[in-house]
Amino acid sequence: MSQSAEGRVVESERLFNRRITAYYVYFVASQTAFDRGIFVLFLLSKQFSGEQIGLLQASLFWATVASEVPTGIIGDKYGKKLSVGIGLGLFISYCASVILFSGFAPFLLLYCVYGVAKSFISGSDRALLFDYLKAHGREEDFLRIDSRARALGAFAMAIAIVAGGYLQRVSWSLVYIAYGLAFVVSLVAWSRMRDVESEVGSDTSQGARTGILQQIGQFFFQQPGKGLTMLIVASALLVGALTPYYIFSQAIFKAYGLEPYQIGTVIAVAEVLAAGSYLLAERVSRLLSLEHALYLAAALAAGLLVLNGVHELRLMVVAFLSVTALGPLCEVLVGNYLIGKVPGPIRASAMSIVSFVESMVISVGYLGYGYALELIDIRQFVVASALLPCMAAGCAFVYFRRARSALA
Repeated sequence: MSQSAEGRVVESERLFNRRITAYYVYFVASQTAFDRGIFVLFLLSKQFSGEQIGLLQASLFWATVASEVPTGIIGDKYGKKLSVGIGLGLFISYCASVILFSGFAPFLLLYCVYGVAKSFISGSDRALLFDYLKAHGREEDFLRIDSRARALGAFAMAIAIVAGGYLQRVSWSLVYIAYGLAFVVSLVAWSRMRDVESEVGSDTSQGARTGILQQIGQFFFQQPGKGLTMLIVASALLVGALTPYYIFSQAIFKAYGLEPYQIGTVIAVAEVLAAGSYLLAERVSRLLSLEHALYLAAALAAGLLVLNGVHELRLMVVAFLSVTALGPLCEVLVGNYLIGKVPGPIRASAMSIVSFVESMVISVGYLGYGYALELIDIRQFVVASALLPCMAAGCAFVYFRRARSALA
């Protein structure tokens, strides 16, 4: 190899590493949610009722559901980099607006904006990373890089949650100023990423847009995409049990008499455990098949949710921390499995559809928790939600049985 060729290889490797580093910075900064452990308390401080808080959370996910597929198509057609950039810009606007506005109607609109922002990012960032790695012949590194980014993001969130609890003691505005600045850093880092040329079409005609829709339809209504449906439903049911529980645990901890900074500390510990789960994902994938990992996670999640029926704070904390460590592990393992099954030209759209299904289940959970907070003992609802992981295990069983039959 000539010296000039070696120089190009070295420069290409440096550029590759810089862009992977930029992805890490983007993701970590985007996860620095200073309000994550206390935002329900923020809404309560605004004099919103439990039903209103549940409706706000549900509206966020309804907005996400309504915009998931359109924003996924935007990502596939006009570029995943643009899609994520729009989402980050909307998040910055949200952080500024919650400081400036009050009242239920403005917050309902802001939560819809938040949901749309999530959908612009959902699927597109991971799809761009996978495309970039595949273009360099390194797609086998996706699980390692994705899980490492999520682990670093969880550590950053843990620190931000603790910091947010103390920032709140100064003012709620300071919490959201810090949150908005984190998104600014994320946007700057994301600007260093690039789309893979082959994944971004130059034709913006209606025919091209229809072409993407046709590809999506063909994939999900024919094999192998059609066969993935039960696995997607299984993932949605598991996420639908864990995510609302994670969010409304703030209200449960408050009922036990914990202060905001104490609640933030517990949730920060949960994020540290989540980071550990992300780091373990690659090792777990070598030790267990996805099928066995899902069965084990579903059984543990159901049992831990049932434990919330025992009125004991320490037991509830242990159950909460254990449940929140399961979710990230399943998220990475299922996401890594699905993203490799989807064709590149519709990867962002397909992953958005996965998020669409998950958001539908989560939004129902938010409504249920909101009404349970007002009408019944919320812990009874937590126990009842243990049915969802059981249903998830059933759907996973159907998927893997069909997959084995197809190979026979």
